[in-house]
Amino acid sequence: MKVSKTYLRYGGFALSVTTSRVLGAILAAATFPFLVRRLGVDVYGLWSYVVAVCGFTQLLANPGLTSYAMQQVAARREAAFETVSDVLILRVLASSIAVIAVLVIASFEVRQDVRLLLKWYGVASVLTASLSLDYLLFSFELFHVQSFVSIAQQSLYAVGIFTMVRSPRDVIWVPVSIVVSASLTSLIGWTFMWRAGYRFRFSISPRRWVVIIGPSLHYAASSLMTTLYLRSGHLVVRWYLGEYALGLYAAATRLADMMRGFLAISQTVLGPRMALRSNTGGGLSRLTRIAASILVWFGVPSIVGGIVIAPVVIPWVLGARFQPAARAFQWVSPYMITGPAALLFVGVIYATGRHRAYFISTMAGAVTAVSLNLVLPPLFGIAGACVAFALGEFGAALCAFLLCPPEVRAAARTPLLGVAIIASLIMGVALWVALPEHWHPLALISLGCAVYAVTWAVIGRSLLKREVEGVA
Repeated sequence: MKVSKTYLRYGGFALSVTTSRVLGAILAAATFPFLVRRLGVDVYGLWSYVVAVCGFTQLLANPGLTSYAMQQVAARREAAFETVSDVLILRVLASSIAVIAVLVIASFEVRQDVRLLLKWYGVASVLTASLSLDYLLFSFELFHVQSFVSIAQQSLYAVGIFTMVRSPRDVIWVPVSIVVSASLTSLIGWTFMWRAGYRFRFSISPRRWVVIIGPSLHYAASSLMTTLYLRSGHLVVRWYLGEYALGLYAAATRLADMMRGFLAISQTVLGPRMALRSNTGGGLSRLTRIAASILVWFGVPSIVGGIVIAPVVIPWVLGARFQPAARAFQWVSPYMITGPAALLFVGVIYATGRHRAYFISTMAGAVTAVSLNLVLPPLFGIAGACVAFALGEFGAALCAFLLCPPEVRAAARTPLLGVAIIASLIMGVALWVALPEHWHPLALISLGCAVYAVTWAVIGRSLLKREVEGVA
């Protein structure tokens, strides 16, 4: 009975996170195309550039502090009441430095509209992020609350976008919607934590800060590496290829990242349990096997399907002006498996508290992405930047995989991969044959899902059954 209750509990977590991701995907499916259509290619590219730059300044406001707190609280929950107090105080001090950095960077921007966005969004997002409590909800396995907060924030953001953004001149309302929705939902989250009995004892103890800052700086360096391989492409594309190319690149990578977030649900749910298992000696093999099997089963067909039907789906989702982004999406589609794979294996290292190995893994991703970004875009344009984006995650995933314990590496070699590739190729052929018939994009997606499922039922049903029984 205890085992079944555990499965029901984590099944509920998975359902909660899945529901949140599905509703979030629906909201994003509405707001993202609406936003890019209203802003246009050039302005959307500039907004993505501002987000990329602010991503680097956020590292100053949060130099690995929440990463340290999340791992510590997940592994040793009795430490939360001391850790959170110190982390919040340190974040306030770091945020003041980040605000100064934002203002300095903005002063060097030649375009007045970009300078205004950098100042407003950069400062406001730094202050708002200091109130965020996502790391606590994750560590305490409060996935239901986290899902509610996430849906509420996305809903408020969507309301702001739909009501205020009508043309490229309204781009300022995009950061306003983000900051306001984040502030309100953070307040809701803190209120719930307080009413649920999580009464943190706030105190100032500089002696404890030394213990926190050491590992946090490793996590800060890791966050810098992650930001480099995720955001450096935006900077390079603007420098080398211009603002129009940046808009196409940003739209393609953003769409791929939205799909990657949905594919990474299993890693999100299993993360705290991995940290707890690593601390109690329970082992990580079974959890890794579950996450790897889910990743392969959903990730491989997503890549093949994305490559085949991108010329039809991209203009349908983003508008005719973004038709050239279809080719960019085809090149970036491998990110839908390299991204979740990096999250899985880097997450295993993070869950075990090995902050140096965590830094090495993310550094491998940064070196891969930055090196390729400096070489491929000048030679191959947007396609080269998209390849660099996907391979940056691959570099991090491969390095983390090699640094994982042997039992984790063995568990990750799921037998589902071979059948997933065969079923995905059959699905791809069916979609390729259907393309000249000019089917509606939703009909093409439904056809792909049906062919993939039927192929598994015919040639992989017994294998899938054995795999489910093996991890049960």
